[in-house]
Amino acid sequence: MITLIRYFKKFANSFCPVLLCAILLSSWGCLAIYNASLQFPQPEYYALKQCTWLVLGVVIALGLYRVDAKLIFRIIPWLYGIGIISLLLVFFAGHSHNHMRGWFHTGWFSIQPSEFCKPVFCLALCWFCYYKMDSGETDLKNYGRYLLFASPFVLLIAIQPDFGTTLIYLTLTLLVYWLFGGKGKYIMYSALGMIPLIICIFLKYPYVWNRVKGFWNPEAHSSGAGFHLIQLERSLASGGFWGQSFGKGLWSQGYLPLTHNDSIFASFCAAVGFVGGVALILVFAIAMYASNRKRDRMKNKLYANTLFVLVACLTLQAFIHISVNVQLLPPTGITLPFFSYGGSSLISSYLIIGFCKSVIQGERRERILLNGEESRKVEPLEENLDARKAAFVEESQIAG
Repeated sequence: MITLIRYFKKFANSFCPVLLCAILLSSWGCLAIYNASLQFPQPEYYALKQCTWLVLGVVIALGLYRVDAKLIFRIIPWLYGIGIISLLLVFFAGHSHNHMRGWFHTGWFSIQPSEFCKPVFCLALCWFCYYKMDSGETDLKNYGRYLLFASPFVLLIAIQPDFGTTLIYLTLTLLVYWLFGGKGKYIMYSALGMIPLIICIFLKYPYVWNRVKGFWNPEAHSSGAGFHLIQLERSLASGGFWGQSFGKGLWSQGYLPLTHNDSIFASFCAAVGFVGGVALILVFAIAMYASNRKRDRMKNKLYANTLFVLVACLTLQAFIHISVNVQLLPPTGITLPFFSYGGSSLISSYLIIGFCKSVIQGERRERILLNGEESRKVEPLEENLDARKAAFVEESQIAG
């Protein structure tokens, strides 16, 4: 019985505040998904599936807690290769949806490799900057090698084409380079170099340009690209300041498309109002602030920057989703982490939580080990001082 109690305490201690917050946020998301699905014949269908992914995500996060951060970074080349292979296989065995070929479909669920590759991509970029940047080479050569390392992920996702996810990967690429001491001028040149690529995308994919036109003037394209944006605006407005409570968002449930994934924030705000929407935004903003504070206190540069980048990945995705829902950005199809329906997105978010905890524990072990070594260096000196004091006292007593 005592052994069982000890095991339970050890298991309970694994639920650190970060994981508990993620579980609460995901549970809130399951409720939001159910609220957004009330107009469907089986409103509980998506919420129950999301609960299944939630349990699986928590188990995976707890499993990653036990993995040493050093081991994770040691196998980064393997994870990098597996990620590239999974993105390549999508073009041969994947399925298309909404102009994009990015899923593996099974009988009961779908797998989106680009979601699972996000934490791997973050870890790989930090690993490359820390271990593979050559101090003997020029900054330009190092930046060129870095871009070559990151480009397979970005290009494979861009040609699916998944431009929303590509935006996240590109932003993470520039962020990691800057965190590890990269030159700002190269980041600026890269941003300017994307302008011709954006023009090429508009020419090759007319529906992307139509979305931009609909974003610029939704009323002029109310029956086409602007329809979704108009429904987002009206759903947000219907929630008012306090919301209409769950199950009573008539506009969001009657007209808003994709209420359980791409439009989950607008659907959620229709139920909880402006207050609930601001509270959700603050959750991600506080997470970003806390990770930056933690990064400043960590001694290991690799672990500190990795933690910040992993949290930034979630926060960036959340703010892009929210920006689309409040019409600050054109529609991109980006999910809201821990909230939107989707097993791949949810499990990827818990992978990031698990990696964050592993990195924090790895830095803590190194700090404890370093403090132990310093104390061992001090102890012999203290022992010698004590011995000299004792000898001096003894000699003085004899002399007396």
